[in-house]
Amino acid sequence: WERTYKPEWKEMSIVDWAELPSEDENFMVRKLSGKRFNEPVNEMDLILAKEFLRQRVVVGLMGEMTESFRRFNIAMNVDVHDERNNRCIQEYFGNKDTGSVVKNSNKHPKVVEGSEEWHALAKKNHLDMILYAYAERLFEEQKEIVDSYTVQHLEDEREESVEV
Repeated sequence: WERTYKPEWKEMSIVDWAELPSEDENFMVRKLSGKRFNEPVNEMDLILAKEFLRQRVVVGLMGEMTESFRRFNIAMNVDVHDERNNRCIQEYFGNKDTGSVVKNSNKHPKVVEGSEEWHALAKKNHLDMILYAYAERLFEEQKEIVDSYTVQHLEDEREESVEV
């Protein structure tokens, strides 16, 4: 169960929730810059968070799930042809084609970009919004880097087979 769950929020609108004072705004900038939960964040923390992403993260995007998984599998050297790995992927992420149910997944209302809800959340999390735009750019930039891993891996395999 989510330990931050509050029953009184169940019927609350997103706009009303976004207008509540809270310490979890700009959550990703706070986490990636190393700030504590109740410490405020600023533009310097955003710079640190961006640098953390650039140096240490293979970026994945929900809207690019197939490509994101491909990159994660390459970066972590996951054999996608292995039956056990495929079962794990199906169990946690499902398959749109089969309509399989996935673990740890709950339906939430979609927030449409430009809507009143979107603006309220964006205002509350303005540094996270900038960080997300940066992550989208990194996703595009990282394609060539991740693809180079597969080329290098194939070259290494060829060299190993020649040596044998």
